[in-house]
Amino acid sequence: MRISKGLRLAVVAGLLASAAACGGSGDSGGGSGSGGKVELTLLSHYSDGPSKDGLDKMIAQWNKDNPKIQVKAQVVKFDDLLTTMTVRQTGGRGADIVSAYGLWGGQLMKANVVAKVPDDIATKIKAEYSPAALGAVTTGDTLLGYPTELNTYVLFYNKKILAAAGITKPPTTWAELADDAKKTVKRDAKGNIQVEGLSLIQDGDNKSVHPFLSLLDSAGGKFLGADGTPQFDNDQGKAALKFEGDLAAAKASNTSISPTKQFRSGGVAMALQAGWWIGSLKTQMKDKYASDVGVTAIPGPTPGSKGSLAYGFFMGVNQRSKHADEAWKFLTWMNEHKASGGDVTETGKWLADQGLIPPRTADQAEYKKSLSDPNLAPIYDAATYAMAEPNQPGAYEAKTGLHNAIMTVLADGKNPDDALAQAAKAVKPQ
Repeated sequence: MRISKGLRLAVVAGLLASAAACGGSGDSGGGSGSGGKVELTLLSHYSDGPSKDGLDKMIAQWNKDNPKIQVKAQVVKFDDLLTTMTVRQTGGRGADIVSAYGLWGGQLMKANVVAKVPDDIATKIKAEYSPAALGAVTTGDTLLGYPTELNTYVLFYNKKILAAAGITKPPTTWAELADDAKKTVKRDAKGNIQVEGLSLIQDGDNKSVHPFLSLLDSAGGKFLGADGTPQFDNDQGKAALKFEGDLAAAKASNTSISPTKQFRSGGVAMALQAGWWIGSLKTQMKDKYASDVGVTAIPGPTPGSKGSLAYGFFMGVNQRSKHADEAWKFLTWMNEHKASGGDVTETGKWLADQGLIPPRTADQAEYKKSLSDPNLAPIYDAATYAMAEPNQPGAYEAKTGLHNAIMTVLADGKNPDDALAQAAKAVKPQ
């Protein structure tokens, strides 16, 4: 699931504060029907396509087998999910089960929207899910729920563009990456870029941060500390942003070019993007996908080093649900029962069918045995070493500040060290 650029979390900051202040023991979206039947509501962004169909299928199976505990799906577009969640919570109408972006976790926890995972369930989750998936849905020492979607960042490249420039294999160090970007960039007679060498922009909110954090990870750096303090204004961060700034200065990278629009038509040679892009490129490029698209790990500054950013979603239980035990019972079944005739869980299959990485380690291992698309292998591998996106309170504001600083370097040529210092000063741990 790409993070929509229409989302603006700052708009709902006041709503989160209101939810925290509301307190009390208000009703959740669920209720008890006749004969002791419990009705649970599940709020998510799975509003269309295979994501909705797969979740609906699992809910229907559960409802058939558990007539005393019925689950009803409530869906909204991703752009509206956080606002819907917080507004309903404030009004005492929050869903029993919520699906949320991991970055929101700290704020949802602070606002008392998500409940603590029961110890026995938390122990199982921590033992059975990948480190990247767990990190993306853990705030401090608090696990927020069952990890669901998991995305990692990798280097996408156009094999034909690289070959035409005399490049026989994808880059394995920053030096090679920079050299390849400069070799593949093309301009017209007026100097306008026709083919961008390396895109450092993603399609979504804070569009410069995820690629930068992937490079930062490859250098051994961190974004935020456990207490929310900035960790990027150091040698690793300065090196990563200088690397980006040098490419922008050489006009091998340009923030005005959208990789998700121009890569498919040959307008971008390489791009740092999340694994969900595979599904889009297959749909958009059709037969050209197999011949033109390659994927590899994002290289680091030294041979053998590599990096990535992992971000995820989770499903948890509303702190104000009157039926928390039943909600956890459903979530446990949903995430643990095996798909018919298979060795993977139904949830793992549901996610893999969408081109996403199943967050459960055993599911990942099963799918890696028989990946039909070699481009998926680096995406799965990245889940073993990627930096998890921090999600404590204040993380989104820190991310926004870092984005603003990076853009002054990439678009305006500002000194990278000064930009990072400015971004670090703007971080306000909560």
